[in-house]
Amino acid sequence: MFKLPYVPSADGLIEKTFSRGRKEAKKKRAASPYIPRETRKKRAEEERVKAISGIILGDLKAVIKQFPSYDQLPPFYRELLDVRIDKDKYKKSLGAVQWCVNNTENLKNKILKKIKYSKRTETDKITGLSKEFMGRCASFIKQISGDLDRLIEIKETMRNFPDIEKQPTLVIAGFTNVGKSTFLRTLTGSKVRVAVYPFTTQEIYIGHVKPKYLKYQIIDTPGLLDRHIVYRNKSELQAILAMKHLADVLLFIIDPTGNLEEQFSLLFEIREKFSSPPMIVAINKIDLIDDRKNLDEIENKLLKNSNEFKIMMMCANDYESVLKVFKEAEKLF
Repeated sequence: MFKLPYVPSADGLIEKTFSRGRKEAKKKRAASPYIPRETRKKRAEEERVKAISGIILGDLKAVIKQFPSYDQLPPFYRELLDVRIDKDKYKKSLGAVQWCVNNTENLKNKILKKIKYSKRTETDKITGLSKEFMGRCASFIKQISGDLDRLIEIKETMRNFPDIEKQPTLVIAGFTNVGKSTFLRTLTGSKVRVAVYPFTTQEIYIGHVKPKYLKYQIIDTPGLLDRHIVYRNKSELQAILAMKHLADVLLFIIDPTGNLEEQFSLLFEIREKFSSPPMIVAINKIDLIDDRKNLDEIENKLLKNSNEFKIMMMCANDYESVLKVFKEAEKLF
């Protein structure tokens, strides 16, 4: 999905660069004894500057190049990054790294030029220039310490972004604890967490099923509550993004033992906002309902408000029941 770079910490980068600088300078000083000592020392300090700048520029340019450009991300990942990370902090941190690269490059060229035109006998001056370079580079890196730490965190977050494939996609939506994860696990065998408390699923989970020749992508989204979008948490916003950008078919699951009015309200809100993908409404947990009339009443209420979706009954932990719902969805792709 993303090729994410190695991001060094500020202290780690300083230690690495100065260590390499010492080694390269030592090699030059230990060169042929037939070369005058002052010449060897001058070359050693030149090599130190080149080695230090090489590490800093190489590592930091890789960070800038290999982190995905926000503006070039597909819409789903771009909006997911907004929800999970904060694009302004992301851009600011990459900009800070670029600032460090620019300053290091300019300083390297300036110091190498001064060393080059110094007389080889001016050993104190040459050593001073090398120390100046090291001190100022360390200062540049320390100034972006917070940005590097933030990029390390961002990298870990992006590493856990769902790997969306270009396949026919069924997105499962509904209230919390209605059986969305159970449906995915039963149908695909995916190892998703299932529990009896709200917001068990806090990220997007993906499973795949290949009944014949075509592979389908099944996406389990975090549970939604019937509330305005400004009050929805980050988990809920991820569910909205999946429906907005990924759904070829929507499966809305209803729990007949829960608050039906709130679930209906959420269902009709989703249908109004995302009218494009065809939708199936599955009434789950029918094994917990003793009176069939209750299920009929639920179905009639749904049909009274809209005939834009097919209504089905199921038990999300029963494979045959789940498969029947999926086969109906398959007709809609």
